[in-house]
Amino acid sequence: MNNPPQIPGYQFDQRLLVHPLAEIWRGRSFTGMEVVALVLSTTGAADPQVRERLGRSSRGAALDPQQQETPLWAANLNSDLPYAITQLVPGQSGAERLLDPLDGLLGNDEHSLDAVRSQLAHYGATPPADPPPAGTTNSAAPGTSAAPGTADAAPPVGKVELAREYRRKLGPWVYAVVVLIVLIVFTVTYSIGAAVGSAVKDEPAAEPVVAAVQPSALPSQVLLPGVTKVASAPYIPPGSEPGLLGETYPPGADVQVVNQLDLPFSFGWPRPPEVKLLGESSTTLYRRVQTEPPPDSGGRTASPLVAQIAVRQCRDLAGCLSVRSAFDADWTKEFKAPAPRTAKDVRTWYTVSSTTPYKLVMTRAYSNAGRWWLVGVAVSAIPDEVPSAQMVLNDIWHQTN
Repeated sequence: MNNPPQIPGYQFDQRLLVHPLAEIWRGRSFTGMEVVALVLSTTGAADPQVRERLGRSSRGAALDPQQQETPLWAANLNSDLPYAITQLVPGQSGAERLLDPLDGLLGNDEHSLDAVRSQLAHYGATPPADPPPAGTTNSAAPGTSAAPGTADAAPPVGKVELAREYRRKLGPWVYAVVVLIVLIVFTVTYSIGAAVGSAVKDEPAAEPVVAAVQPSALPSQVLLPGVTKVASAPYIPPGSEPGLLGETYPPGADVQVVNQLDLPFSFGWPRPPEVKLLGESSTTLYRRVQTEPPPDSGGRTASPLVAQIAVRQCRDLAGCLSVRSAFDADWTKEFKAPAPRTAKDVRTWYTVSSTTPYKLVMTRAYSNAGRWWLVGVAVSAIPDEVPSAQMVLNDIWHQTN
């Protein structure tokens, strides 16, 4: 989305931020009021969870705006590229604050938000605490000229107050139906009439367009909320170190390296594997690796060896530990596996079930290349494959050291 968004009742001329899920634009309403818009990108609009999060945060901004937050002016959650618009008020948080909830990780985009707010600091005008006396206007001191983008360059006070009066008369219920606010803006526009049109013509020219902010808070390939997909992770060949439990691959073992699952680690499989991408939630990647059933079974029997893997990204070790219980509840329910309960160390928990099929489960907090991960593994096997199941789990444990 390189061109300014086309939204009825508004004109946008400056893109302030490019984000994987949305863009932030500065512009004006047809009444001349400066506004800030968050518009979902094609990627963001294609994800139902992003749309739902924008709707939830927009309704919250409309119905319960917190202190130091500007109210929602307009939104359309059903368009091809949904958007939300707020008034631009320097020093306060406008539409850019809606960016943070989109990926579900609060504080994840603070760098991006600060960058937008710094660009907005010299635009618009902070509304006065009390309405000015009737008949007064803002003017520069004798012998001075008003700087562009300062309070003296803002729309006339009477127009601002008139817009507020319309908003008070309409009542708070109107914000609940955010998709109809554009029509309300048009109603205000036609009520104000030619006088407003004349005022808009007298507005100073917009500031020159500055380069859009390219935030570094999120990597180029992300899964909500910020789970990095790793195209390929290096594999560490088996050594002579002991494993977490049971059998380990001997040094120099001929294993099949599994590294095509978008995971932050690779691991060895005893025979040619069959890999499956089980899907992705808003927080977790789910993967499956198995040994194909015997050829004479016709595929009707269960695989003799199966490993199911879940991966969630964390801020740091403390962040991983704080969400481990919720993570274990999610992935063990998804895989129908027992929860890891025995602590090996401060980063590892496991459980062994000797029933048929034999099951090994493990949760591991893991750091690599400056990123932290929670890794959940459930390996199941028929009795003849128990040593292979132990080797697979121990290799994942080694690879995530």
